[in-house]
Amino acid sequence: MKLLIIKIFLTLLFVGSICHTSIAGTEPRLATKLGLDSTIFKMDIGPDQTPKAGGTFKVNIHVTPHGDWHVYSAKMSSEGGLTPLTIAVPAEISEYFKITALEETGDIRTGFDSNFMATTMAHYTPYDITVTVTVLKKSADQVPFFLFLHYQTCNETMCMPPRTFAVPMTVIGQQPLKLKIALIPKSKPGYELAFRDKLR
Repeated sequence: MKLLIIKIFLTLLFVGSICHTSIAGTEPRLATKLGLDSTIFKMDIGPDQTPKAGGTFKVNIHVTPHGDWHVYSAKMSSEGGLTPLTIAVPAEISEYFKITALEETGDIRTGFDSNFMATTMAHYTPYDITVTVTVLKKSADQVPFFLFLHYQTCNETMCMPPRTFAVPMTVIGQQPLKLKIALIPKSKPGYELAFRDKLR
C-alpha cells in the first residue's frame, strides 16, 4: 500500500510538471544533479561518419543503470502512468537535426505492475540506444550537438520522478559534441560520362 501511494504521488507530480511545461511553451526543465539511481548516459558518434546536409548519421548512447534500478524502455507504452525513455532534439539546434529512428539493444524484461495495472518493459543491465539523425541543412560553423533524454527509473520498492538530462551529460562535466556539417558533393555536368569513357 505504501508503494502504491508513493507511485501515485510521483505520477501526479510528473503530470503537473508536464502541464506546466506545455503551458509555458519552454524547453524541458533539465536535472542539475544525479539522483539516487545514478543512471549514466554516454554518447558518441563513429569517427567514420561525417554529417552531411540532406543525409543521415547514427548516434550511439550507452545507458548504464545503477545497482538494482531499472530504466523503462522506449518501447514501453506510457498509458499506465510510468514514463518510457524518450529522446528529443533541443529547439536551439532543431533547424539542423531531426530524429528519424530509434533502436535499443540489450535485454528487455517485460512484466506487469499491478499498482498501475500496466505492462512494463525495462532494462536492468547496461544497453545501447542507436539514434538515426537526419541533417536538415548545412551550417557554416560547427554546431554543438546534444540531445534531451527523458526517462524514469524504479527499483523493487520505489520509483524516482522522471527527469530530463542533456546528453552528453553536462551535469557530470561532459561537453556537447562539435559537429561540422558538410555539403553532399554534386556531380559536375558530364563527369559521369567522362568517368565511364575512362573505364572503357
